[in-house]
Amino acid sequence: MINKSLLTELGLDDFSKTSHKNGQKEKTLAEHIDEIVRVSMILAEKHNLEEYTDILEALAWWHDLGKLNPKWDINKKKKPPHSALSAYIFLKHSHYRDPRIFYLILKHHSHLTPIPSNPNYISKNILGRIQFPIDYMEALRLIQEKFQYFNEAIKISEQENVLYVDLFGVFKTTDIISAMSESKNELIKANLYLNLSNLKQQLQAYVTNKGLKFDENKWRFFLEMATSGKDLLFSAPTGWGKTFASLTIASTKNPTHIIYVLPTITAIRKMKKTIQKLLKISVNENYYFADFEKITSSMNPESSVDWELFVSKSFLSQVTLTTLDQIILTFLHVGKYFLKRFHFRNALFIFDEFHLYPLNGLYILLYFLKKYRSVFGYNIKTVFMSATVHPVLEDLICTYISPSYYNFVDEYKKKRRYLYSLHKNDITDDAILEDILEKGQKGNVLVICNTVEKAIKVYLLLKYQYKAKNVLLLHSRFTYKDRIEKEQILEKQSRSSNGFIFVSTQVAEVSLDVSFDYLFTELAPLPSLIQRFGRVNRYSSYTSKKNVKILRPLEIDSNKRYPYNVEELRLTKTILEELEENIKTELDLIEKFREIPVDLDHIKLKEIDRYIQKWEESTRYFFSIDLGDKELDKILNFRETNTTLVIPECFIDEISGILTHDDKYRFSRIKGYFTPIPIWWLFSDDSSPTMCHNLPVLSSSRFLYSREVGYFDSEKLSAFIGEIDVCEREKILDT
Repeated sequence: MINKSLLTELGLDDFSKTSHKNGQKEKTLAEHIDEIVRVSMILAEKHNLEEYTDILEALAWWHDLGKLNPKWDINKKKKPPHSALSAYIFLKHSHYRDPRIFYLILKHHSHLTPIPSNPNYISKNILGRIQFPIDYMEALRLIQEKFQYFNEAIKISEQENVLYVDLFGVFKTTDIISAMSESKNELIKANLYLNLSNLKQQLQAYVTNKGLKFDENKWRFFLEMATSGKDLLFSAPTGWGKTFASLTIASTKNPTHIIYVLPTITAIRKMKKTIQKLLKISVNENYYFADFEKITSSMNPESSVDWELFVSKSFLSQVTLTTLDQIILTFLHVGKYFLKRFHFRNALFIFDEFHLYPLNGLYILLYFLKKYRSVFGYNIKTVFMSATVHPVLEDLICTYISPSYYNFVDEYKKKRRYLYSLHKNDITDDAILEDILEKGQKGNVLVICNTVEKAIKVYLLLKYQYKAKNVLLLHSRFTYKDRIEKEQILEKQSRSSNGFIFVSTQVAEVSLDVSFDYLFTELAPLPSLIQRFGRVNRYSSYTSKKNVKILRPLEIDSNKRYPYNVEELRLTKTILEELEENIKTELDLIEKFREIPVDLDHIKLKEIDRYIQKWEESTRYFFSIDLGDKELDKILNFRETNTTLVIPECFIDEISGILTHDDKYRFSRIKGYFTPIPIWWLFSDDSSPTMCHNLPVLSSSRFLYSREVGYFDSEKLSAFIGEIDVCEREKILDT
């Protein structure tokens, strides 16, 4: 608490001054402080930080005192900076001696970056921002001494550093909540409570609504797993009920939050609907394009959208669906990580289809899970689950977290949902295309190619040469907004009784809750093929008819950028030939997969170890880092496919139009135009990568964009250029 007489003595305004304005709502600094104190106590208790409320109160009371500078006026566009003045008043007049509190007040509107204690830096970047009469030399001396003390204190204890940053995260979250006038929002005090009996009823209703029968034996398995320990690792077939099992486990662990990590964005959108139906609680998404989706789909007022975006980005929701990169970036202190990380305390993480995570990401994840649990006392609970996981990955996980292990691969003995045949034909051969067309008149057909250009070629042949009516193309090289539209079409067509043909690439290996009657696929490594087979006849258990054709791509021996190793494909072909006429159950193929020797890239893992050691020395588990760090980018490289995001040049006029509007969401809207492309495209003689409005744009005579077929290499599809509606700037201007 601060004595009002101090404000008078210093020549500051009093606490009744308006410090925040949200639309027509105004708030005094006294009200703001009261809200921060009240809400921070709720969040601190929820995350087992309640014994440190004195630090939270200090941050609440002192952080905005600079706004009591008579020159500072809420109604003026240009206001004097307030953080530096607040920090100086705290330093000179509070009884707190901890330099970390001083630092956090100073940095409460920015990333937690190191600050040198040299006089020139302090004079320019701190004292130079104080527009209020002070004793300059005394202030310089006090601040320099405090930073010397701070830089020594930060080296003493990683545990204390983590604690202080998490307390700062609680404070800063409540600071934002109060500024947004959401301090009475029910989500803040809502505790995650899943009643086991209610959950069972909701699962029964969900299954019945799908036209399936609730399995009591399986429910007993769920209960056994739920009571077996803090961490679980299990494998089970597609359609077995892994999501139901993980939520049953969550209901017995009393977590503060459920953080559900999925391998793809498409999977997140599907899973959100499922979990909302089952749990009927707050479910939010946190991934790179989440803000674009919320802004373009929301019909709510601007203030409501702001709140939804904040909840989404901060893991504040009871359940957050996210991707691995968001977890890793939080652990690695990228940006304002402090708004997110404290929510990991006592949280339950569900890692779904973790075998699809890039090895470097999984390795970093496991390192930090172990560290935050064993050293920092985070009490994180975990569930790792997969349909097809190799023993090498299981062993890697067990090395770090020692989970209770359940293996339901024997469930594959009960299933033979597919029978395949091997063919020497290329997937573009006339006989194969005619077969696809014929099957598409009887049911739903999935066609998976190993490269984007091959998928486009098959799509164009089917649509224009073979006159297929219901054919859809989806791969990774669409703008985000075009991809969403295509996924919506796919969902609609999948519910139709009429047959359709879906042509895709590896993006169809996961996240498609669609069952196809037939699959035509190019030869791929066995793990990928098993994923592809899982898209066929999903809700049945047995077939006696061949419903999968595996084709040999002609280009595998000549394409230097082919996505798969030739030797790996030969090994897969040998295994498939051995089992082709002898496969009795799906377990036969799973056992072969688990027997394939897999060597972890230990050179890469040692490189990651060196980076983490360097990272620990530089951040001390306190400071933020920059995502633009080239070494970090090299270490992360989540997709491991050497891709980058660009905006096709044909959308420049649309982008310029968005930027001319006075819209605070304009940069989020622009995300819808980002498209993944291979990095090597940027260095082609036919390409001219540029920065337009500080955004990466690709201009190229060779690499072209079409809303129908996506980004493509025109050299490889030169025979089809006349059938592709290429996106051009003048066409956009005419519409």
